[in-house]
Amino acid sequence: MIQSVEEFIVVVRQDSEPWPPEQPRWFRGEPAGYTPLVPSLYRRTGGAARENQLLQTFRARAAAFGIDYLPDREKIDEWLFLAQHAGLPTRLLDWSESALIGLYFALKKDKPIVWMLNPHHLNHFAWGSPQGADPNNRREFPLAWHRPAPPEINPAAENVCGAWEEDVPGVPLPVAVHPSYVHSRLRAQRGCFTIHGKKKESLQALVSATVLKRYEVDPAHRSAMMRDLATLGVTEVVAYPDLDGLARDLRQRFLGEDV
Repeated sequence: MIQSVEEFIVVVRQDSEPWPPEQPRWFRGEPAGYTPLVPSLYRRTGGAARENQLLQTFRARAAAFGIDYLPDREKIDEWLFLAQHAGLPTRLLDWSESALIGLYFALKKDKPIVWMLNPHHLNHFAWGSPQGADPNNRREFPLAWHRPAPPEINPAAENVCGAWEEDVPGVPLPVAVHPSYVHSRLRAQRGCFTIHGKKKESLQALVSATVLKRYEVDPAHRSAMMRDLATLGVTEVVAYPDLDGLARDLRQRFLGEDV
């Protein structure tokens, strides 16, 4: 079990050493015992069947709530990203480009787990690359909004369209994408997403250990590690740059409350 921030950084460096230095590493914090790496929509009985209804209703009514940025109606990728960050169950999984942000979110849970993903390797397999092809050759992320004319296919756009078209389009595996920053939290958290496709299983069940790493954190060291992250500048108001985040940050700093 990981017992310090320093130890976490060391094992992340060691485990990702076989990946090229320029290859991105993405991180996600979850509690142990949680259904691992399954989008919130698929953790609910009948959730997948109600996906289109949830999204269409969200898009139809969002304008009445005075949000800072409202995507154009046809930008279905941005609507999907916005719905996720508003708390609507979707087929997305949140990730961060920051190892420390991923660790911070894990430490907010009683039994912290951090996952590390090589998103380019994931996309190599999602794209259906020929067997034996080098996954390190994939160096760009697909555009979630670009749907080329057949016979070309963009798996990211196919999985996005699957969310709005009752799962008719889509590829089997999740796809990793950089989102448009439709919400300030995406920028603050250095947010990115995987978009599940036709297979609804856990990402852990769909890919090999060469793509995905798992780190268990000792719950007895949560408080000390949170203090160390605060010293390094990773706090609630950094992750949530709004008045709610500020209030939680102050409660944590001055009253010692778990937030």
